[in-house]
Formats: sequence, structure tokens, C-alpha cells
Amino acid sequence: MSIKNGKKILIIDDEKSVLDSLEILLKYEGYEITALLSAREALKLIADNTDSTFNLIISDISMPDISGIDFLCQFKDLYLKNINYSYTAHLLPVILMTAYSDVKTAVNALKEGAFDYLIKPFDTDEFKITVKKAVEYFSVYDELNNLKNKLVDNDRLRGNIVGDSAAISKIITEVNIFAKSFSTMLITGESGTGKELAAKLAHDIYFNKRSDGKHGGEFVPVNLSAIPENLIESELFGYTKGAFTGANYDKKGILEYADKGTLFLDEIGDLPMSVQVKLLRVLQEKTFRKIGSNKEYSLDIRFIAATNKDLNELIRRGEFREDLFFRLNAIHIEMPPLRKHKEDIPLLVSYFIGNYSKKLNKNIAFINQNAVSILADYDYPGNIRELENLIERACIYCRTEEITENCLPDSIKKKSNNIISKINETTYEDILKKIIFVFNEINAKNKISLEKFIDDIEKNIIIDRMENKKQSKKLLAKELGLSARSLRYIVSKIADRG
Repeated sequence: MSIKNGKKILIIDDEKSVLDSLEILLKYEGYEITALLSAREALKLIADNTDSTFNLIISDISMPDISGIDFLCQFKDLYLKNINYSYTAHLLPVILMTAYSDVKTAVNALKEGAFDYLIKPFDTDEFKITVKKAVEYFSVYDELNNLKNKLVDNDRLRGNIVGDSAAISKIITEVNIFAKSFSTMLITGESGTGKELAAKLAHDIYFNKRSDGKHGGEFVPVNLSAIPENLIESELFGYTKGAFTGANYDKKGILEYADKGTLFLDEIGDLPMSVQVKLLRVLQEKTFRKIGSNKEYSLDIRFIAATNKDLNELIRRGEFREDLFFRLNAIHIEMPPLRKHKEDIPLLVSYFIGNYSKKLNKNIAFINQNAVSILADYDYPGNIRELENLIERACIYCRTEEITENCLPDSIKKKSNNIISKINETTYEDILKKIIFVFNEINAKNKISLEKFIDDIEKNIIIDRMENKKQSKKLLAKELGLSARSLRYIVSKIADRG
């Protein structure tokens, strides 16, 4: 006897025998089923009952009135127009079924937003697992929508990700939610942004006892760009003795080592096309074969891939498989570059000073204002990794308890003739953030009030324009957007203050 789980599934198939079989199977698993013989009928039901939410839709692809692909497109449009489903419409999973093993159809299905596709006849256990994953997938997104970033720090794991900016808080929130139930994840971002840290955090959350009691499982990181192209396949899959010249013994591959855990495939964009095909099969079937063997090995692995490349551009150039991209991209985390969350620099600097001071057996406890200003003003093409390297260098160079500007390399110190070009490349909002950062530092160190800070800026701008640029008061007032009376008042204040 089944126990109802409250999850609702809509099944669409023009073959009544298939429809009846799936309905019986899923009802036994505790789902509430609505079974329809046509996609047109399903669209009408959805349009007329927008208050009734399904957790999953399963549809055949080949149907006489509207195909499964066309139904998927119309379904998305229908839900996106309804305000009640403005967030969850494109997230509601749809599984498509087909009797034909056609790669093009499968890619189109995934491209249009299908959660998965199944080829008839399929194994009932495989079908039930796919349905369970799809329902859990929807539940994760539903949880994300309901929380709306209300998670507090005490209720989430951070791993070694440092920062309290909005950008980093968003990453931590997303990883904490998605990591509880995932099989594949794609993490993108520039080099040095912390993609591996996010992957390790996702692994720890999944296997932490706080996450449904799961524990154990190894985190196995692999940098694909560091493995010679002709060795990648044997390293990943392993081989049997005699499989090729030089194969003098059986060798376990990385996949086998990562079984029951998480495999982190860094630089997935560098994976050769020949190996991409085999990896796609592993993701689909959860099995693999060693080189030189016909034996199928089962796997229970979470896959996290990462890249600093534009995979869509690689797909366009024919260097990356589109179907593999859609398989990996079930959950996507985008790591922000450091220049987009510079407000985290003080925290990062403090964290790295603590680490390297201890590692180098030094007693470095401070960093002076000039050094902080230089670090805050730099754009970090190498992101957090570059900042870490700079602090490590400074800690090695430092001979006192305080890091000064002299401990930093000249290459990151801006020259005066570069200031204008840098400002031209920077948005107004970024400049404001830098001004705010400078004020906060001065206010904390010298207790200068906001009023005095603004007065000093006003005074120095006027003096610079009048003395250094020799501007007339009339032109100066016009350029600064002031009336002649306002300018005279400011000049008189400057004169009174001496």
C-alpha cells in the first residue's frame, strides 16, 4: 500500500495503454496523477486551472495534435504570462518520452528546457528514479523562491568562502540550497574566483549530517587542463592489463576513485571531443567501462564541472558538445570576479594575513592605510587568487608587525598618468564604492566625520580648479553646476577656514 506524498504529476500520452501503465506505477509510488491523451487537452487544463500547480509533467514527444516539444514551448509561454507562476514557470520540470533514440531530438528537448528525456521502452526502476529526481529538483527551486535570501549565517555553511558582500552572500545561499539535492552542477567564472571552493562547499553540504543524514564520500578534484590530451581517457576511466602497449597492470581510473563521492572536473572546456562523448554516457547511464574491457561498472557520483571559458562559444565553434552542456548545466553557479565585490577585500586581506602569518611563523597583525588603499584600488585580473599571492608575498617581505605599501609590488601601484584612463573604464557606481571605502577607512582610523570629509573634498576641488587650472569663477561655477552666489559662499568658507 502506497503513502501519498502530496506531489502532483501530469502525464500526457496518446497511447492509452502507456498512459494507464504509468498512472498505475506512479500512483503506487504515492503521487497524485492527472492523465490526459493529448497535449491540447493538457494546455487547456493548465490555462483553465492556473491555481492548480503540478510538481512534474511527463509527456510523449510524438503525438498527432501537438508534439511534446511544441507542448513544452507553449506550456512555458502559458505559465510565464501568469503572475502566479512568474518565478516557477520555467523551473517546473518536464520529462519527455520518445520511442526513437535520436540525438538531435534529445538536444532540442534539453535546449527547450526539458528536465530529461527517456527512450521507450524504459526500465521502470530507472523511470521512478528520474521522476524522483525531477520532483526533488522542483522542490529545491521552490524552496529558493520561498526563502528569498532570508537564510541567516548560522543556518548555512560557508566552507572557506570569505566575504559578506551581496554577491558572495548570494553564492553561499544558492550553494547551500542546491547542494542538498543535485547530481550535476556547472560552476563558471573567471580564473581565481573560487570555483573549487564553491564545489567543495556543495560537496560538504551534500554529505554533511545536516543534509538528510548523508555522510562520507570523497571530494576528488581533477584539473583537466593539466592532463596531456592523450592520457585523459585512461586517467578518467582506467584500463585493464594488455589494453594497449605499456598497460602492464590493471589501473583504477579517477571515476572509480570518486565513486560514492563528488568528482570535480575543473577546466571542463579543455576536455577533448572524443572523451566528451564517453563522459556524456557516464552522466546518462551512471555506468562506465575501463579501456580494454567490456564490463560495465556502476557509479554513484555527483559531478561538478567548472570552467573559465564561454561554453556557448565553444559549442558554436564545434569544440564542445551541446548535449553534454545541457547535462552539466542542470544547476548553474556563476562566481563573481573580485572587482565586482571589492567591499570584501578587507575581510579577505585579514583572512590571508592570518593564514600566512601563522604559516610563516611571523607575528603580523596589521596593514596600514596606504597599503589598504593600494589593494582596494587594484582591479585584480587574477581575482582572489592574485590577492592571496600578493598578501603571501607581503607577509614574506614584511619585517615588522605591520604590512606597509613598501611590502607591495610596484606593478599594482597606480601611476598618476594612468588615473584618467582607469576612471574612463570605471562606472560611476564603482567610483562611488571606492569613495565610500576610503571614507569608511578614514572614519574608522581618524574619526573624521562625514561633514568634514565632504567639506574637505569640496575645498580641494575648488582650490584645484582655481589655482592649478586657473579657471575663472564664472567658468568654474558653470562646470560645477553652481550658481555664482553658491560659489562665492563656498569660497568665503574656504577663506574663513584659512
